[in-house]
Amino acid sequence: MYKVLYGEEIKKYTNTFKRMEKLLPKLNEAECIILEEDKETIGYISAWKEDKKYKIENIFIRKEDRYKSAGTKLINFFINHSKKNGKREIEYVGGEQTVISFLKKYRFKEKDGKIVLDIYEDSKRKKDGFAVVISSIFLNIFLAVIKIFGGIKGKSNALLADGFNSLSDVASSTAILLGIHFSNMPEDEDHPYGHEKIESIIGIMVGIFVVITGVELGKDAVIKLLNKDYTAIPNFSTIYLAMVSIVVKYGMYFYKMKIGKATKNTALIADARDSKSDVLSSSGVVIGILLSIYVSPIFDIIVSIIVAGLILKEGVSTIFEVSDIILDRQEEDFIQEIEEYIYHNTDIKNVHDIYMRRSGDKIFLSLHIRVDKNMTVYASHSLADNLEESIMTDFKEVKEVMIHIDSLLD
Repeated sequence: MYKVLYGEEIKKYTNTFKRMEKLLPKLNEAECIILEEDKETIGYISAWKEDKKYKIENIFIRKEDRYKSAGTKLINFFINHSKKNGKREIEYVGGEQTVISFLKKYRFKEKDGKIVLDIYEDSKRKKDGFAVVISSIFLNIFLAVIKIFGGIKGKSNALLADGFNSLSDVASSTAILLGIHFSNMPEDEDHPYGHEKIESIIGIMVGIFVVITGVELGKDAVIKLLNKDYTAIPNFSTIYLAMVSIVVKYGMYFYKMKIGKATKNTALIADARDSKSDVLSSSGVVIGILLSIYVSPIFDIIVSIIVAGLILKEGVSTIFEVSDIILDRQEEDFIQEIEEYIYHNTDIKNVHDIYMRRSGDKIFLSLHIRVDKNMTVYASHSLADNLEESIMTDFKEVKEVMIHIDSLLD
């Protein structure tokens, strides 16, 4: 749990952290972020406000908590707090080398002899996400072309269906690319909640496209099966194209999963799992072609129907999954986690009416808390502000928290 202290409030903590005495001469411009664990203060950041920037005077973490990510939590909170207050830059003016080394891990850079962070500079997460998705698009286009033309020339319906599967992956990756772009666009007057919902709209469109692809491929294959139009034996060379797909898709799976976990990008992780399922479908194509060559040509048609079914299933799953987001389906596990977090980190005795809605990969949260009826407006507002910023720091998906304050019932 985090607390933001202003002005006279800072004096209460000067005995706990002697370095905070430096803030006393300029209390009107001073702010202090306190980090508490189990309701015990373990660290702080002291800073000055200055136009469009904050100047950090000191960062302190209790010795026994310095290797438990406490410093990371504190600086992440301070960055979010700075964004909320319209600051564009954070500068460290303390001069301690250990603090400078720590801050450089969090995109702070040395600029004109100063240690500064440009808050709105493109993050590594965004750049890595773009790099992975763009490479995925080009690789899937390559696979779609060689498998579709290879399937036509090599007389393999299964390979042709797998080629259209890769083509649907191009659409999915394009949707993720657009999602990454729009999710990083700032809010504006016409879109105060941001632009992340467009990711869901694109997701529905992609799902419909994938369903149509699966239905058309399956329909053609079933017609050929019913008409017994499966006398053509696939060329052996089509196996090599399917094996190329297996190797490329596995490499894509490994790369996407690695970057997805490193950047905690759920869209990339989901796309990585899709690439892994494509490895299995391409493996099925290899088996189908071999059986068609050495047993009966009917197996090529059967495998193409199976691949079409997998494509259809993927499209339907996408539509249902994205529809849940658009319809604001409540995630009970997440809501319970928020409730437990509040009770564990604050003195609030009653929290209720917790609701959430997703927009892209972000969550907008609203909740009610009950406080003592004798608590001042200022104190209850400070409590709500601290809780809001704490949740947004410790739950990365949460973009906004709306807290309604009620009084405790007698």
